[in-house]
Amino acid sequence: MGISILKRLKIGIKFKITFFIVLLVIVMMSTVTYILTIRELNLRVAQVKLRMERLANNIATIRSVEVQDWDVYQSYIDNQLRLNPDIVYIAIFDEGNELKAHALNTLWVDLGYRQTLDPWEQANIVWQLDQRQIAEESQRDLEVKSVGIVVGGQNVGTVKVGFSLVDLNDELRSNLIRNFSLALIFIGLAITVSMSVSQKIVTPLGKLTKAMQRISEGDLEQELHLASRDEIEEMAKTFNFMTKGLREKRWIENFTRELGFQIELRKITGLIVRRISEALDGQRGFLFLGNKDDGHRFDLWDAYPESVKQKLALECTPSFLDALVRMSRVVSLDRLADHPQARDQLRSVLAVDDRALVSPIIVKEELIGLFVLDGRQTKAPYSAEEKAFLETLISQGGFAIENALLLEDLTEQERLQRELEIARRVQQSLLPQQNPRVNGLDIDGVCIPATEVGGDYYDFFPIDDHTLGIAIADVTGKGTSASFYMAVVKGMMLSLVSIFTSPKQLLVELNRRLYGVMDRTMFVTMTYAVVDLKKRRLTFARAGHNALIVRNAEKSDVDCFIPPGLGIGLDEGSLFAKEISEEHIQLKRGDILILYTDGISEAMNAQKEEFGEHRLVNCVKEVDHQNAHTVRENIIRTVMDFVEDTPQHDDMTMVILKAN
Repeated sequence: MGISILKRLKIGIKFKITFFIVLLVIVMMSTVTYILTIRELNLRVAQVKLRMERLANNIATIRSVEVQDWDVYQSYIDNQLRLNPDIVYIAIFDEGNELKAHALNTLWVDLGYRQTLDPWEQANIVWQLDQRQIAEESQRDLEVKSVGIVVGGQNVGTVKVGFSLVDLNDELRSNLIRNFSLALIFIGLAITVSMSVSQKIVTPLGKLTKAMQRISEGDLEQELHLASRDEIEEMAKTFNFMTKGLREKRWIENFTRELGFQIELRKITGLIVRRISEALDGQRGFLFLGNKDDGHRFDLWDAYPESVKQKLALECTPSFLDALVRMSRVVSLDRLADHPQARDQLRSVLAVDDRALVSPIIVKEELIGLFVLDGRQTKAPYSAEEKAFLETLISQGGFAIENALLLEDLTEQERLQRELEIARRVQQSLLPQQNPRVNGLDIDGVCIPATEVGGDYYDFFPIDDHTLGIAIADVTGKGTSASFYMAVVKGMMLSLVSIFTSPKQLLVELNRRLYGVMDRTMFVTMTYAVVDLKKRRLTFARAGHNALIVRNAEKSDVDCFIPPGLGIGLDEGSLFAKEISEEHIQLKRGDILILYTDGISEAMNAQKEEFGEHRLVNCVKEVDHQNAHTVRENIIRTVMDFVEDTPQHDDMTMVILKAN
């Protein structure tokens, strides 16, 4: 319970700094006290004890005891008592522990009202001292060294020297009190200094905390200005950079949301010019869009403020337009020195100076317009970060303009819908009308078209009585162009399957032929497989298409085969032929093979979550003793249950093969 309370206890930085500094002072003072006081005095005490032990040894070695004359000690020990004022008493005992000689330093004895002591009284006091019959508080101040008197190998008595440590103990206590007082003074100074230092650290941290709290409440107009010339100042700069990024992010989100509510081109261009000019503190802004009839002419569509609106146009050279596409970034007018004609035209038509920013509006690598921002109100040049911000805004605005232009191009929607319906029927007529019947192989194929005309394609090609070619493909994009290329692919396949028995060679030749006629913005993904029923082997090659899924009947596990290969139409031939490879699969009774397009794996539900290959694989794992048609129905049903009522956005095409 106590530990959990300590964990929840909030300890401030001030306290932590003060605590550690005070702890450091205590450790330092303790170390100094030990080294300079305790250890030093202990050494002196040890020296005194050694000296007294030597004195006792010297007394014990007097040879006069051989004649049993104990009185000979008396003058010697009396003399030692005068030479060593620290000695309290010296006592010499015989082997029967009878006191034979003694000397007493009366300065260490409280005599009361008496001035002197007779020998008997001194002997009695020496005996009491030797028996430690003294006050308890004096016990640690009296030390005794005892040495035996050995004569002729026999112990004939004992010499005891009692000496005082009062002065050393008093000095130790005095030094400890002094060090303790100094420690209190230093601790007080440490607390004062640490509070001052911590205040300089905590104050900016407190400002940062309050600013962060305001940011969490939605107030992003926060800036810190801390001139400390250290890490704290760097932290403030980092904070300001973060808040600036958050403001720009929120501004972009609001700008994108506003654009999303507009569908008319004129309103969109007006919103773009006004919002960008205000965000970057520009004096004036101009938005030009390309003329549909003249690719080199750009007409003024909107300006900020509205008072500068007039019929203006820019005539741009092809080299200037190409340069803008290559740069794809914001540049100041003075950086257009390589295109003096365009620079002079902008100066004269718009009356701007060399600080004006020119931003190309590029969508899908195509220049659709120009945005020109005249100098800011503060006259300060634009930073690299502000130019990057402008590029982001122009990118968002460019997509909105592109969408509006596309919307304007759909004025003949009803006629286009009729044409799409015709194209859809043509697309369906190009697909197999029934599944082939082949001994040893159960086959089922289906293409469920989306609302628009797509480019999904599958087909079967009987090559001979025991060989069947199977193709599945997906032309990128939708609409009549995808449907057209699907028809082209089918026509070429009909002529190639009888020539090439190798799937890899067929796809290489198909790519060579299609590359010369396909739009560079489109390509085809495709898997072509050849089943040899005699050898019970399937050979296939993949041109950037989805995986071939195989369920092994013996092991009841599922494998996904994804051999390398590029999409058809992306390369003229050398790289395509180098990348593509061919793979062989030996068929066993009960094995199930599934070819599909991304309309299956990328089917999305209302939460924009894709069905995914992993769900498809799990669905295939559950297949057991079912024919191809049932397998296909179960997979399609699972996909439909996943997407629920979400409109289908792409064709769903699948071919199921089951070895019998």
